[in-house]
Amino acid sequence: MQQEQGREERDRVLSEYGAWRLRTDEDAPALEEVRTLETLLRLKAERLGSPEVGLWTAALTRELLTEVVPRTVVQPREQLMDMVPVLRRLIDFLVETGRWAPGSMRGAEAPALLHDLEFAALEAADDPTRRSFSTNVLGHGLSLGVDLEDEEALADYLHWFHSLPDAERLAVSGTGRLAQPSTPFDPLLERALRRRDEAEERDWPWFLPALEDDGEPLGELAEQEGVGPYLDCPLVRRAVGVLEVVGEGRRATATGAPGRETTAELLEHLGLDGGARSLWDRPELAGVWTTLLDGGWLELADGRVRAAVGPVPAAAPENAEGFVEFGHALITAALLGRQTRGAEDGGFRGMPDTIAALLVACGDEGLRLPPGPELPPPEHEPRALARMLHVMHDVGDLADCGVLTHEEGVFRGGSAVMLALVGLLRRDGEADRSDRP
Repeated sequence: MQQEQGREERDRVLSEYGAWRLRTDEDAPALEEVRTLETLLRLKAERLGSPEVGLWTAALTRELLTEVVPRTVVQPREQLMDMVPVLRRLIDFLVETGRWAPGSMRGAEAPALLHDLEFAALEAADDPTRRSFSTNVLGHGLSLGVDLEDEEALADYLHWFHSLPDAERLAVSGTGRLAQPSTPFDPLLERALRRRDEAEERDWPWFLPALEDDGEPLGELAEQEGVGPYLDCPLVRRAVGVLEVVGEGRRATATGAPGRETTAELLEHLGLDGGARSLWDRPELAGVWTTLLDGGWLELADGRVRAAVGPVPAAAPENAEGFVEFGHALITAALLGRQTRGAEDGGFRGMPDTIAALLVACGDEGLRLPPGPELPPPEHEPRALARMLHVMHDVGDLADCGVLTHEEGVFRGGSAVMLALVGLLRRDGEADRSDRP
């Protein structure tokens, strides 16, 4: 609820800013400025936990422009040069309309700080060590003239990038530059090569062993094995503990997480190492929290979070039937949440290969990724390594949140995860059939 209210306030302020800007200068590029400010305000809310539009401290402003933006935003240099002047005009607007929040820097501080940040922000944007792997790679694409908002153009560029020798890929990802590539980027040629390679891709991922067929249909899995498979699933055990701690209600931050004291209490209650500024800093806790929110077992309202009934009530292992039903619904919610989200919002990146990997992980031998030097990527498939890396990201995320376990390089699921996975496959199959004419 608070996140939605924050977005509504941001949209309202930006709309009024655009009108105000045109009143003060009818030739002003108001739309471009609003887009720049939307990015800054969204990052301020999501990455710095500061959704209030009118709150700008000196430390927050400096961190946003010199750390968060270089790490997350890919844009031409001329837009970077306009970023601080646009922010300066937003501050003038906030002050003029009475939205400058208490706790912000004093009015006299802002001009001097922003003057210093004009150079500091450009210096940070030019420093490859302050940029992420993806920001460097995408920034290089932008310098080659790639339209990053065009999905096909972006896919062509990434196809070219993944076909480069290791040293050249490392240079691009580390610096955002590549002066003399062994194979120059040719958009038309790369599109033809990419489409050829996609047509040649095999149905079963090269990096996965073949599934063992024991003759038992997937739909006939043992559904009444008792609580054991669910006790073996860290996600289920942690979820019960989280709901016990939250109970009737705890304070929630603007990002939908519990406060720092509650986060520390959760870590201690679950037997996890302490030390986290925010729940979102701990994937093994954040994944459980997100799943409980997705499934309706946690509710956010008026700055508080409380335990709720959800689609099925939470139950302790002593209530075997209830615990199994809760565990199944919880694992299903974790998988379904990642299946329905986009990759940029925490969803799966390697589908449909990820489904194949999960089927292997639920087998007796588990899943080993990477598979080892005895299984190099096929030479005829330039995207082979990228396919495996996407799946490794997905199964690593599921291990962090507790759907899978990960020990000595082997990911394991077990019958509880397999049962939820089969349910999702059936659901998708029924949806496909219902869409057919």
